[in-house]
Amino acid sequence: MKIAAIQLNVVLGDVTTNLKKVENYIIQAANSGAELVLLPEFFSSAIGFTPKMLDVAIKNNNVSIFLQRLSKRYHIIIGGSYLKFNGAHTHNQFELIFPTGELFVHKKDIPTQFENCYYTNGDDNHILNTPIGNIGVALCWEMLRYDTLKRLSKKVDIVLCGSCWWDLPKEAPSEREPLRKYNQKLALETPVTFAKLIHVPVIHASHCGAIISFNFPKEDALQTRQFVGGTQIIDKDGNIIARRKFDEGEGILLENISYETTNHKSADLLDDRYWIPNLPESYIHAWETINPMAKIYYENVSLPYYKNNSIKA
Repeated sequence: MKIAAIQLNVVLGDVTTNLKKVENYIIQAANSGAELVLLPEFFSSAIGFTPKMLDVAIKNNNVSIFLQRLSKRYHIIIGGSYLKFNGAHTHNQFELIFPTGELFVHKKDIPTQFENCYYTNGDDNHILNTPIGNIGVALCWEMLRYDTLKRLSKKVDIVLCGSCWWDLPKEAPSEREPLRKYNQKLALETPVTFAKLIHVPVIHASHCGAIISFNFPKEDALQTRQFVGGTQIIDKDGNIIARRKFDEGEGILLENISYETTNHKSADLLDDRYWIPNLPESYIHAWETINPMAKIYYENVSLPYYKNNSIKA
């Protein structure tokens, strides 16, 4: 199958502008013979802690229809995740859409840090049973946890991944530069590590560029954050077939990918571990403290806003 993975440089929270860019890339991919195009996590908006994010899930109301129209018109399979409000809650919803109109969905299981401000926990349905095989889905930090590997082990033919992985603020003190280098390396290597452990091809779409948003939770200072990592196409042995790093800008990776539908190896698992890498203590602390604080913001600010304004929209 010829697969295109898109690296995007989007405008934070500007759904209209970003979808125009997405459409142009999907057309380019289709015209280049792609049968499936993969978009990054939060492809319509990116994500940052800013009031701009409150309108995103509402403006995304017709994104699925938008993707279905493009899929049918260009006879191409399209996958990617975005903030979706269903009337009761908002999720980071990955959709894989076929030209026939068939739709397969995964909702990211656990938001990462301040992402909890804008959506809530999803599901553990990482496996999409589709006409082209059993497709695994892992979004950003889902690739860092053994739980995801356990759910996918021996059950998928290929894994589609998307990230919107932010770096430390550019305003961070110089003594945090080693942590910045670690973060950039971790973001770049995580899809490769995941492919080596799951033993099937991994396609990863990512963001580049930088955004300006507020610090969390004080919201009293603006920060500039670079999106890091890279868009990559990786074979079942962890070999990088194609890669576009974040500092190479936006664009398309286009490759023919072969994958098997039987006789998959078990994932390499360590049952007593939660995180796949040995994360620094600062990462664990942020996960354990920011997640619950951001959930309170979601319940008290974002969710009431979604409910009130979706009616008006």
